[in-house]
Amino acid sequence: MSTKAERTTAYIIETVAPVFNKHGYVGTSMSDLTEATGLTKGALYGNFENKEALALSAFQYNSNKLLEKIDEKLSDGRTSLDKIFVLTAFYRNYDVFTMDMGGCPILNVGVDAQHNNPLLSAAAKETIKTIEGKIALVFENGVNSGELRLPVTPLQFAKQLYTMLQGAVAMATMTGDRKYLINTVAYLEQLVRRELK
Repeated sequence: MSTKAERTTAYIIETVAPVFNKHGYVGTSMSDLTEATGLTKGALYGNFENKEALALSAFQYNSNKLLEKIDEKLSDGRTSLDKIFVLTAFYRNYDVFTMDMGGCPILNVGVDAQHNNPLLSAAAKETIKTIEGKIALVFENGVNSGELRLPVTPLQFAKQLYTMLQGAVAMATMTGDRKYLINTVAYLEQLVRRELK
């Protein structure tokens, strides 16, 4: 059972995570955070050393939600090909999944923190590498079992696949047009069927 302090800290992180993700580190004011949580500035700083520590915890919260969902999707399916198609199906509705988070944490934090928060930027890059590694492992298992043929290494192919997915997320986010996401996923599924079997 958690203590009251632990529950308060968890509440703060869960509540401010979408605020930071939507408005960015610089764009999020302390008044935004106190308004969202209903707590005073002192109460927030009683649980976190500073705004940067709170922002990092908020990103890690969103990142963990995303990584858990990707793990769940990649554990579905019997074959490597099944797993890739479950993942692409997830990305077809990725904008819906990330809506409560304030949007894609990788895109939002990765771009926002690039020039103003080295710790957040590094955390976003680490999450990208983790996701690419998870996808690469699926491809590697498929190659090792003789199910898939790749024209490049599993990690290189995983990076390309993830780049296309994240590019589609970026375009759909910036334009407000889901077709970027839907059409890219459809293209990737055709590419995988045609090139890897």
